[in-house]
Amino acid sequence: MCGRYTLAPGSLTLFSERFGVPNAPEQAAGYNIAPGRPIAAVARRSGAAPSCEMFHWGLIPAWSPAAETRYKMINARVETVREKRSYTDLISGHRCLIPADGFFEWQPQAEGPKRPWWFHLADSELFAFAGLWTSWQPQPGVEPVDSCTMLTTNANETVAPVHNRMPLILRPEDEEAWLDPAVGVEDALGLLENSANALLLTQPVSRAVNSTRNQGEDCIAAVDPSDPEPSSGTLF
Repeated sequence: MCGRYTLAPGSLTLFSERFGVPNAPEQAAGYNIAPGRPIAAVARRSGAAPSCEMFHWGLIPAWSPAAETRYKMINARVETVREKRSYTDLISGHRCLIPADGFFEWQPQAEGPKRPWWFHLADSELFAFAGLWTSWQPQPGVEPVDSCTMLTTNANETVAPVHNRMPLILRPEDEEAWLDPAVGVEDALGLLENSANALLLTQPVSRAVNSTRNQGEDCIAAVDPSDPEPSSGTLF
């Protein structure tokens, strides 16, 4: 799964050139972005040009009678996305990009709390997770809630020592096709078979990231994994 990620404030200035959309709102940035909060995503609505909007991280299906629990459906397994009721309609016409520059996973230790690791591309390059989005309207006349989820797959050799799943990162040259509803489901999923995940780098980071109260750059500060470090609270 992916339950935390980063989007450094400096990355927001790259939005317009990188994704062909206006820059994201300042509140989209963070060094410890957690489920349940509004996050930036690039999507296309009804054939319109791509735009950057804020979505609730944690998909609320359009058919749901009530909002889902806070952290439910933050990730969708790519292996079963065509079979799950929540995603079958979305994979054909509600695909989105979730911009980021890194994500965290936690590695169990023989003793003590799990060790957080930060995964990123070279030079902390801005990238995009493959995502799905939808709108949920609790009742007529009430403003709809837009929400999204990230697609995940089995971990590769870089991530596997830490966690058995990882989010799917699109190659820049595939992002436009991922957003294009004219690209069919099989072709869209085929883009993910050649993802940018093979380019991931990693480093152990401070347990400060364990607490969502910590939002500073220290969350991605490299540490020596052999050094003991006090716990910084439970996850989420």
